[in-house]
Amino acid sequence: MKKQQIPVVLCLLMMSHSLPSLASNEAYQKAMQLEIIQLYQAGSIDALQKSANAFTRIASMNPDEWLPHYYAAWAYVHMGFRSQGNLKEKDGFYAEAKKHTEKAGKISTNNSEIVALQGYIIMGELSADPATRGQQLSALAMQTFGKAISLDQENPRALLMMAQMEWGTAQFFGQGPEKACGLLQSSLALFEKESATVEKESLKPAWGKEYAEGLKAEICTN
Repeated sequence: MKKQQIPVVLCLLMMSHSLPSLASNEAYQKAMQLEIIQLYQAGSIDALQKSANAFTRIASMNPDEWLPHYYAAWAYVHMGFRSQGNLKEKDGFYAEAKKHTEKAGKISTNNSEIVALQGYIIMGELSADPATRGQQLSALAMQTFGKAISLDQENPRALLMMAQMEWGTAQFFGQGPEKACGLLQSSLALFEKESATVEKESLKPAWGKEYAEGLKAEICTN
């Protein structure tokens, strides 16, 4: 009788050890899904700050996950773009965004999404003071987006951001939007593919499609 009970006891012990981790993972998934929805709906700097704080708390409780830091950085970079304050305030937001992408990058190395977001931060710093930073940061942003694309040629956000940089460069030199439009077409095709394959409850980055469509309508004539 005892020999028959041993496997059952071992099974119960194994289940008891696995249940906390399963519960923790489920709590993480639910918390992230909720906060991602709130983040994409954030319409003010205060709302974005609230999201950034929430993702920072999630990150502290899940030190092996890169996505909480990614979304905290996304919130901060958008605070920088939306800020009506002085250069110091804007740079403060971008500095916080950088800290989170650096932490995310240490958890997930050579990650195209993280690198693309780092390029986005550089774009923000450039837009905050284009007269002083234009020459240096334009090249750095292009280089960063190029790296993101090389890491994953099917990352639509990397192509979208590269398209925006190409459009800005074309405007500066009085050139046409053809190159930028080609990149936008490619990014939109990848956004369509992404929306058809990524699960609705996925935590992976999925932003950018509406912006790509708007930018295409603005600059592409065909």
